Amino acid sequence: MKLPLIAVLAVVLAAPVVTVPTYADAQVRVGSGARRDPPRRVSPPAPRLTEAEEDRLWDAQAEVNNLDTQIAAVNALAAAAGGATPEQQATLADLTTRRTAEQAVIDRLQAKLNR
Repeated sequence: MKLPLIAVLAVVLAAPVVTVPTYADAQVRVGSGARRDPPRRVSPPAPRLTEAEEDRLWDAQAEVNNLDTQIAAVNALAAAAGGATPEQQATLADLTTRRTAEQAVIDRLQAKLNR
């Protein structure tokens, strides 16, 4: 009885270890070699506005709102008087020029923010 037990024990210890690869092992083995697809290029993060640029954007938006209010007031005065006086026309031209400049600042900073 001892002899067959020793023989079985010797065969079990001498046999090579056999493992069955799992699905996860196959994925690791495939991924460890050269890749078939080129690596994806990661786009750089969108540029953020600096604190000074954010402050400038807020100030420009507030100034545009203020100028719009002033332009509307001058237009209302001109409409009530039946037409704009030369002083009102000069004021409107000045306000419109300032508004255009502030809107350009807003557009530039918004474009940088949305890239």
